[in-house]
Amino acid sequence: METKYKDILKKASLLLVDDEESLRNKFKSVLSMYVDNIYEASNGQDALDIFNKKKPQIIISDVKMPIMDGLMLTTMIRNINNNVPIVIVSGYSDRDMLLEFISLNLVEYMVKPIDFQQLNEILYKCAKAIEKNGLIEYRLNENTVYSFSKKSLIKEDEVITLTPKEVNLLELLIENKNKLVSKEQIEDIVYDMEEMSVSALNNLTSKLRKKIGANNTILTISSFGFMLADQ
Repeated sequence: METKYKDILKKASLLLVDDEESLRNKFKSVLSMYVDNIYEASNGQDALDIFNKKKPQIIISDVKMPIMDGLMLTTMIRNINNNVPIVIVSGYSDRDMLLEFISLNLVEYMVKPIDFQQLNEILYKCAKAIEKNGLIEYRLNENTVYSFSKKSLIKEDEVITLTPKEVNLLELLIENKNKLVSKEQIEDIVYDMEEMSVSALNNLTSKLRKKIGANNTILTISSFGFMLADQ
């Protein structure tokens, strides 16, 4: 694997989902050779909660799990984010199950056992997808970059910290760049179903604009919501 893609993987965070703890631990030990920051979940519901809070750049999930299986997890994540690389791992090859996953934009559907060479190739594909979709760093304007790993803005070599709500709003806008993000979406994801007043949202957006430092980066779309203008 090229050094550039090894560096991308090192900077990325990965969510590993498997209900069998012993297998998850073994898989994690191998993945840690590529990725420093690995989150773990034993079911799809916990995985979805981690995804919403931590925003990992790669997801590797088993299919058969309690509470929420891999198919439902993938469907739920794709409703939020269509770009994050997702790899599904299964103990068997099921044509019907594979067909259900086809429309969900997977990087790969892998059947256990997984050999080292196969894993290397899959992670290489993930790194390329991360690079293509700007999931490590996203340039907001000529002077300002958002770092997904640091959850901060980098502006002319200065690191600018963001509040958790500012991080969630900015990442939601980046995930939907050049698309309208409705106030309802912001209330669901940024405010986590808390009651959101118009003044609170306007104040949040205003502070984020000032930190980014470009008036035309985040556009207000009448009374409907906001849009991140791709620079």
